[in-house]
Amino acid sequence: MRTALLVSRTAKSIAGPPIDKTIAALVVEKMTPAAVELALEIRREIEARHEEADQLRCRAMQRAQIDADLAQRRFMLVDPNNRLVADTLEAEWNDKLRALADAREERERARQQDQLILDDAIRQRLVAMTTEFKKLWDDPSTPNRERKRLLAYIIEDATLIKLPMEGITKIHVRFKGGKTETLTALNPKSSGQQVKTPPTIVELVDKLLDNHIYSEIADILNQQGLRPGGSARPGRSSARFTALRVAYLTHRYALRSRYDRLRKRSMLTKVEAAARLGIHELTLVRWAEYGIVKRYAYNAHAYLYELPNSNLPTKHCSRWDTLVNRVATLKMMKESKLSDPIEGVVV
Repeated sequence: MRTALLVSRTAKSIAGPPIDKTIAALVVEKMTPAAVELALEIRREIEARHEEADQLRCRAMQRAQIDADLAQRRFMLVDPNNRLVADTLEAEWNDKLRALADAREERERARQQDQLILDDAIRQRLVAMTTEFKKLWDDPSTPNRERKRLLAYIIEDATLIKLPMEGITKIHVRFKGGKTETLTALNPKSSGQQVKTPPTIVELVDKLLDNHIYSEIADILNQQGLRPGGSARPGRSSARFTALRVAYLTHRYALRSRYDRLRKRSMLTKVEAAARLGIHELTLVRWAEYGIVKRYAYNAHAYLYELPNSNLPTKHCSRWDTLVNRVATLKMMKESKLSDPIEGVVV
């Protein structure tokens, strides 16, 4: 669906800030002495055409004058006693006189409308205005209402064709003198769209959830210079990602949680892992701290545990086989597994 809007110099604000800036940038770019020379050349051509039209109107007025004179002579030559013919010729004479008066009024009215004279003084003022236009436009002390007046003196009108499906707006700008330009601008975003988190950040969060918890993901996003959608609001440019913001994105966009991802990889809870190994939960925590059992965090204070498919670790007496020694033995076994396995070692 296409929607066309006409923006006059008294209602330019209907276009929205992004489109207003696009039109203003075009005006600043086009306001050069060469552009004024081109406009003056067009104006001279228009004046020449007006002169040709005036000559045609003069010829029409001359023909009306000839017809009126001919009707007058016919009326003067008629026999006064023949009243029927005299009345007919008099009415015809009056019609020709009215046609002559209309032709004169039409010419005078057209000449007043075509009276567009640009002398050398006006031309010099226009050239001077173009050289100072950019400086005046970029001056911070120039209020916005004065900038709008500058646009009103330069732009005749602007036609906007909004293309919602494409997300753009076609802008046809017509300057004083007849020159036209066509621009393309992105449609202004609504308040909700302006603060919406970009899809690229959502996709990145979805990938990071495979290996990181919410607080770690927030740190990664901040280190990459990414900012949440709310930072687009006035006064919130310093907003940063937090674990709570990442959790909200996960819930808002229906991303799989870190817990569900780990459970799909056959991770066990503390109770499940301790029951399978036949040990106490506190023992499981100590084994995870020393690296005998692998654990993966799914939030800032909770973990899921990964047990090997074979050779499950067994409970030993910590007096004769401390955890430190067991970790060292496991490390030696891993290093020599491919080359020279150590025999007779019980884990």
